[in-house]
Amino acid sequence: MLGTVLRIALIVSSLLTAGFMLRHIRSAKVQIKDSVFWIIFSFFILLLSLFPNIAGWASNLLGIASPINFVFLFIIFVLLVHQFYASVRISQMETKMKLLAQQIALDEKDRQDKES
Repeated sequence: MLGTVLRIALIVSSLLTAGFMLRHIRSAKVQIKDSVFWIIFSFFILLLSLFPNIAGWASNLLGIASPINFVFLFIIFVLLVHQFYASVRISQMETKMKLLAQQIALDEKDRQDKES
């Protein structure tokens, strides 16, 4: 099972994450679709810390040596998947920004050609 100190750390960190995200949503610093991930993520961490038998059951099911290893593996996996999708979104935005800059440059050139 998960140790008491780890359970307390998980509870506190999940509540702080949820509070941090809610505060940033209210101040319009984070889009709601981005913050939904962090709210759900903090909920799952809270769930794992309040009910450590879930981690024990999952670690037994997956053949992982201990529940804490499952918790760390779960967190790392979820964050890696989130990072991948964030990288995809950034790449798409960079492509759109490049195309927009090229379109602006062409429009500016057309405007200058018409003026001369």
